[in-house]
Amino acid sequence: MISRVSFILYPIYSDPEVKMTALYRIDGIPVFLKINAPKREMASTLYWLEGQIKDMLHQIFNRNLSEASFRFGDVRIHMYPVSRTIVLAIMASEEVSMYKLEVDVRTAQTQLARLVGCE
Repeated sequence: MISRVSFILYPIYSDPEVKMTALYRIDGIPVFLKINAPKREMASTLYWLEGQIKDMLHQIFNRNLSEASFRFGDVRIHMYPVSRTIVLAIMASEEVSMYKLEVDVRTAQTQLARLVGCE
């Protein structure tokens, strides 16, 4: 299953402006994680992000949001719900093409929802 997830998310994490692509469970445990930046640079942000997953999913579903995003300096973190218990998180630089990212994310959300049986 992880190889299928990797295949589905490849268009996102293959972009050099995407620093991290992750699929998290609602409790903050990563199911899939691909980092395209130095690990030391990412450690504190990833630790913080894992603690935010449950609260952000709650906000996304209770307010009927299609995504939530944060900005840290020149980096943006976007969180997209895949199911009631899984969220796709993407960390990207300011230079990322948001149009391409949105198309890739919407495609991945549909395919991942099918994979986990949440259509």
